[in-house]
Amino acid sequence: MPAFKLYYKTHYQSEASFEGTIEPDGATGYKFSGKLTAHCPLNRSGESFSNTVRLGHGGYSDEFTYQEFTLEGGSDNTFNVEGKGRRVSNEEVDFRLGFNEGLSGQYDYCDKITVEAGGPWQALKPTYITEDCFENTKYDVRLEGRVRADGPTGFVFEGELSAYSMAGALTTQRATCGYKTSSGSWEYKTYDCEATPESFKVVGRRKAGEKFHVCVGATSGVANIYGYSGELSTELPEKF
Repeated sequence: MPAFKLYYKTHYQSEASFEGTIEPDGATGYKFSGKLTAHCPLNRSGESFSNTVRLGHGGYSDEFTYQEFTLEGGSDNTFNVEGKGRRVSNEEVDFRLGFNEGLSGQYDYCDKITVEAGGPWQALKPTYITEDCFENTKYDVRLEGRVRADGPTGFVFEGELSAYSMAGALTTQRATCGYKTSSGSWEYKTYDCEATPESFKVVGRRKAGEKFHVCVGATSGVANIYGYSGELSTELPEKF
């Protein structure tokens, strides 16, 4: 998921930072999570309000929604934050931080930052099936997978690998899922056939505009050499 950072320091020496990740929630939504750390040195003991920090977020063309957190003492306060919002299809999302440093508790905010939510999921469902001379299934390996762009140079790949192997083998039989970007090298998620179905998730890097490639296979050859399905590939649209 695309990672982003916010930092804000005021002339009163209040400081806040947020480190988070964001992902699309359908074509017109987004979800994010992260850690907010903040402190404010102002003494509000005689006021009817406390020192607070706000995290604002919203679709690029929409208004900000705010999450507000009360600060205790003058040292760092840390909060685990989760949120979601709406946006127009293919739209980016804005974030900003603010403190209520005004005399009556008015808020001042840092400049906003704009981040991409990520691309839509692309389905990948390769299969690898072999039969013996009597047309009995020896191996049946299937992936229910999907992949999406994670910003212009990242990807998220997740799936469930299931595998059947005919009884009678003297050694443990294994199934594998291979994946790569167009310029990358093959990497694998490998499991004992009897242990499947197995689920996995991979977050990786890619060159901008690259396709994503996947295949499945099993130890179907002599001396447990792997045999593989055909290679499937897909474009990774960067916006959703």
